[in-house]
Amino acid sequence: MYMIIFDFFCRYAKNLCNETIRQTSRFSRKMQWQKEGKLTIPEFKGFLAVFYNMGLIRKVSFEEYWNKHSPSQSTPWFRCMFSRNRFQNILKFLHLVDTKKLPKRNDPAYKPSQRFKPLLDFVNRKFLRYYNPRRELAVDESLVGTKGKTSMLQYIPSKRSRFGVKFWMLVESVTGYVLQMDVYHGKRFDPTPAGTLQGTNVVINLMKNSHLLGKGFHVFADSFFASLNLANKLLRERTYLTGTMRTNRPMPQMIKNARPQAGNAVYARQRQIMLCRFRDHNRKKPVTLVSTYYNAIDTLNGKPRIIGAYNTFMGGVDLSDQLIGAYNDHRKCSKVWKKIIYHIFHRIMLNAYILYSHNTSLPVMSRLQFNQSVIESLASAHLTHRHGNVNRQARVKKLDGRKERDCVVCSDRKRNIRKRSRTSCVHCTRGLHAACLQRHEC
Repeated sequence: MYMIIFDFFCRYAKNLCNETIRQTSRFSRKMQWQKEGKLTIPEFKGFLAVFYNMGLIRKVSFEEYWNKHSPSQSTPWFRCMFSRNRFQNILKFLHLVDTKKLPKRNDPAYKPSQRFKPLLDFVNRKFLRYYNPRRELAVDESLVGTKGKTSMLQYIPSKRSRFGVKFWMLVESVTGYVLQMDVYHGKRFDPTPAGTLQGTNVVINLMKNSHLLGKGFHVFADSFFASLNLANKLLRERTYLTGTMRTNRPMPQMIKNARPQAGNAVYARQRQIMLCRFRDHNRKKPVTLVSTYYNAIDTLNGKPRIIGAYNTFMGGVDLSDQLIGAYNDHRKCSKVWKKIIYHIFHRIMLNAYILYSHNTSLPVMSRLQFNQSVIESLASAHLTHRHGNVNRQARVKKLDGRKERDCVVCSDRKRNIRKRSRTSCVHCTRGLHAACLQRHEC
C-alpha cells in the first residue's frame, strides 16, 4: 500500500506544480517542494509518525508544533522530523488515486467515495486476513464528523458530531476490532432494493463482503437493522441474530399488543425465532427483542437472558468509536475525503493494537505505549536519513554581490525583528548567519 500511495502522491504533486508554475510565487511552499525533491518511502513513514504523534500531543493548529518563540510551547521533535512547509506540502499533495482518470460529477460512473475507496477496500481485506473473530459480532452505524460539502453528508442528532459521513460497521463485540466498514453514499448513490429494508440489506452485505456467512457467527443489531425478515435470511445462512425491534415492523399481534407489568416479560416462538417483550422497572415503555439463538430463560436478577446478552454484546461499535477518540486530534479539514483518510489511518492503528494484544507473549503494553513505539519505529529511518543530510549540507555560503536576506533563525517579521545576513544555507537557500548555524533546522 505504501507504493500505491507513493506513486499517486508523487504524480499529483508533479502535475500540480507544473500546471501552476506561472501563477506560483518563487517564495511559495510549492516552489520549495520542487527544490527539496519528491517524497521518499522513509519520508512518508515519517509523515505518518508525525500524524499519529499529533493525536498524542494536541495543539490548536499545525503551526504551533513548529513554535520556537515560546519556550513553554516548544516541541523540538516535530522540527527534527520535518520543516513546517515540507509537512504542509505533504498534507496538500496527499492523494490515493489518479485524479485525471476519475469520472466527473455528471458521469453515471461517478461515486462520491472514489478518492478514498481504494484505501477503504485495501484495509477491509487486511482487517479480515490477520484476525479470527469471536462468535459475537455487532453491526451499527458510525459517523465521521464533518460539515464539508459532500453529497454523503448525513445528519444524526443522537451522535456527538451530528453532521458527518456515515459508515456501516461490522465489529467484534468484545474488543471493538473492525472487520468491515462500508461508507454510505446517500439515497441517490446507494438506493435500497425494492421490497427490502435498508437495515436488512446493510447487514447481509456486510456479512457477505467479510465472508462470514454460513460460519455460525452471532450478529447483534439495534432496532434500525433487526427484523423478522433479517432473522429468517440469516438463519438460512447458518448465522444467528439478536436485536431490538421497532413496533412498526411485522410481528405477531400477541407481542405487539402485549403490555407486561414492570419486571415481567412476554415470549413468543416460531421454530427457531423467539420474540420477547419486556418492561424494566425504571421504564414506562416495554422493549421488543428478536433472537434466533437464545431461549425464554430469565436470569437470577429476574430479567430475560436475551436482555443481558444484548447489553453485553451490542456496544462493539460504540467501544471502537470511544477508543478512536482517545488519540485522535479531531482536526478540521476542508476536504471531506481527506478527513475520511485520516479516520481510516486511526482505525488501522487501533486494529493493530488489538492484534498485538492478542498475539504477544510478553507483558501487554498500554495503548499509549504501543502508539509511542509505533511512532518511534516509523520515524527512525527518516530521522537517520534527514540528520545525515543535515550534517553534510547544513553550512552557509556567501550570497552573490551585495545581496542580503533575513536570517531564518534570528529574524521575525511578525514582531518587526529583521536581522539581515549576507550568507545563506546551502541546503534550503534561506538567509542564515554563520553564528546561527547550530540553531538552524532545514
